[in-house]
Amino acid sequence: MDQGPIVMFGYAKARIGWARHIAKLSAIQSMAEFQAYVRYVRPREFLRYEAYSEEKRREFQIVCQRLSISLSGKAFLDIGPGYGDALDICHEQQASTIDFVESEPFFYTYNRLKAFGLAYRLNHVFQLGRLEPEKYDLIWCKGSIGADAFATRKPWRGGRFLDLSRWLAKVHRTASWDATIVICPHWRNNGSRRAIENLRSNSFAATMFEHGYNALENIEGHNIQPGYPITFLRRRSP
Repeated sequence: MDQGPIVMFGYAKARIGWARHIAKLSAIQSMAEFQAYVRYVRPREFLRYEAYSEEKRREFQIVCQRLSISLSGKAFLDIGPGYGDALDICHEQQASTIDFVESEPFFYTYNRLKAFGLAYRLNHVFQLGRLEPEKYDLIWCKGSIGADAFATRKPWRGGRFLDLSRWLAKVHRTASWDATIVICPHWRNNGSRRAIENLRSNSFAATMFEHGYNALENIEGHNIQPGYPITFLRRRSP
């Protein structure tokens, strides 16, 4: 899920709002039940993402085309799928595996009920190590990490510090030997100006480069100023 509406340091506050829905959503076993519950409670973020579904579909298709990514037969992992538009496209294009990691209960339940693959309800920042190693050919993470949180290394829940190298090691552990990994982080901003202006000269970018990522040129329809201005790509094959 994008870190725009719920940035990493707002996670604890968000969980308070989620708590009253989790038990009910966990018991739901059909899409019809889920849609009825959505109509009843009107979850704002879920409905917002639903409204932008076609735009998000186009975005994922644009990136796949730009990077010459074929989805057929690929093992796909989405870290924070939101409404799950990338999952839907992978299913339509006959990916062999379609798994996701999501902590927000409405997005998790909606994508779980699609029954495309494995659904992990966990905090990917600290718990990604639970996933099967060396499995995924394509890993997609749009907006589910905040560059500022990793760059400033301020303590998060429980006093733990966010370590980008440690998180990347967990991501890489899940990747197949020739995996493509696409990471587009969210950058904190006031609507017109980012807290970190120089996208390539900061500790977050430096760590990404150290771990074999390249910064892509702007992809229209995917990179959006000021919150999602840059995407990092790592291909493990020569």
